[in-house]
Amino acid sequence: MIFDNRNIVVRLTIRRYLSLLTFLIIMALLLLVNIIKRPFLGMDKSFYVLITCTIYVLYVVFTYFRSYNFFSFNDEGEKFVFRFISLRPFDNEKRAIEISKKEFGGFDIHKSFLSFKQELVLKLKTKKGVANYPSISITALSRKHKNMLVNSFDQLDKSI
Repeated sequence: MIFDNRNIVVRLTIRRYLSLLTFLIIMALLLLVNIIKRPFLGMDKSFYVLITCTIYVLYVVFTYFRSYNFFSFNDEGEKFVFRFISLRPFDNEKRAIEISKKEFGGFDIHKSFLSFKQELVLKLKTKKGVANYPSISITALSRKHKNMLVNSFDQLDKSI
């Protein structure tokens, strides 16, 4: 089975650019065009600028914390192949993990921050025990892809 989350990544990227564009348009309207001349609803222009900036910064921090990844999975052949690229700014390094199915020692899915962030921890059997790979963010995977991933691992356990 081979899959990736390309369509979700495209939607997330479009959402990021649209939110930036919306932020810039609102800020331009507030700062360059004299729309609010007098206090509106008891608040002046600087309050609306501050609220707009705060909302945008909170959105950026939230998406940064969720740590979205482009994620590709392939279990055909003798290895599990995971390829992933972080969508965080300044962290676009391509990473890959290949684990032989014979050495695969299991997996865990960790959820944090009220299940807003999900990470996959892969385990590898070694001579000294079980070693954990660094976690991979799977927050951007759809429920269908997460189930496909878990089913692939479960099928391996059943065949052994």
